[in-house]
Amino acid sequence: MDFLTGRNDEAQPQPGPRPRPREEPGRRAVLTRALGLATVGLGAAVTAGATATAAQASARANQADWRFCTKCYGLFFRGYSDDGRCPAGASHDSAGYNFNIPHDIPETPTAQHNWRFCTKCYGMFFWGYSDNGRCPAGAAHAAAGYDFVLPHDIPETAGSQRNWRFCPRCYGLYYYGYLTNGRCPAGNAHGMAGYDFVLPHL
Repeated sequence: MDFLTGRNDEAQPQPGPRPRPREEPGRRAVLTRALGLATVGLGAAVTAGATATAAQASARANQADWRFCTKCYGLFFRGYSDDGRCPAGASHDSAGYNFNIPHDIPETPTAQHNWRFCTKCYGMFFWGYSDNGRCPAGAAHAAAGYDFVLPHDIPETAGSQRNWRFCPRCYGLYYYGYLTNGRCPAGNAHGMAGYDFVLPHL
């Protein structure tokens, strides 16, 4: 059968001795074969379902609307009606790429987990120490939501941007690609330490 046209183009029988008729299988053989086919079908359905579930999980494992703030140089979530609290005063001002950040996936040698959303300033900060750094809304950051997993120390591509760094003073993530280092809630400019994070964007 041709699966594109639906035509049956099988070759015509060639001259020669006719094959002997097959013997009809017994009832046990028929049942055994039917059960085998059902098991194969069930296995294929389970595999297909697992593949679909994995694909759906992969599609859900990123969150967009993370933006660069032109005032503090930090990364903040712009998915609410307001834009959080900026250490340079008032709310954050967004510009540039719409970052699409991976979350709730396994950490690897080139991807670090424990990055969280702060409910007070809307910034992204590292949640891997006993304290939670310094928040521009006062006191420490407050973690909520996803466990973000940030790629680091990999080549930049057309769909990603490097030079995002951890600030050891406020624990926030900020862009380290300018002559100055923005504004830190702990005072003055951000400090720089650790990995060179490479963030995917839309």
